[in-house]
Amino acid sequence: MPVAPDAGARTHALTPGPRLVYPRGQGDPPSGLRVDGIGVRRPPLVVVFVAVLIIALGETAGAVMSQLRPQLDTYARARIAANAQVHGLAGSAEYDSEVIARTVYVTEAGLSFFHTHAQGLGPVVLFASTLAATAVRQRRARTVLYVLLSVGGLFPAGYLAYSLAALELGRESGVELAERYVLTPLGGGAIVGLLVLAALIVAGRGRRPAA
Repeated sequence: MPVAPDAGARTHALTPGPRLVYPRGQGDPPSGLRVDGIGVRRPPLVVVFVAVLIIALGETAGAVMSQLRPQLDTYARARIAANAQVHGLAGSAEYDSEVIARTVYVTEAGLSFFHTHAQGLGPVVLFASTLAATAVRQRRARTVLYVLLSVGGLFPAGYLAYSLAALELGRESGVELAERYVLTPLGGGAIVGLLVLAALIVAGRGRRPAA
């Protein structure tokens, strides 16, 4: 005959654990997760969305490159032919085929860079923003970090501009434009954000009273 479970044990099993105490005005809401006794706080959903979006787009780019490479090659060659003047096509089959091959290579390289950088930078932004939400107490400092990390998280998307600009503006002009006006600002945002985060964490540890 089955024995009914003890009511006290059932009540004990449903009793929630200790609540995470979060001082008013200290920053973002706690996530409820504790690691080694430290309450881990969640960064703003906008930052999380940027990180997850970049990861998803990077994975999609990898799938597109592996499954639709012939279609991408055909599209690239069609755009080069449509912009023959900016690519310097001269009407010579040998010369033009070399120019087209190099431009198609640059376009595919941009997509490949987008795929690999998105896989790597997305998790970095997610981890760094969580670290900022947890370890940085100043609200303004956290806001600056969130902006820098969100902007820097878009760095892989710059390689999409790299590929498209090479097709529409010519290989050299397109690559130069993408590197100067897209990749460099976005990459700089990511680097500055990570450096500021590291400096704030080191400064915060230095201000802690000795045990």
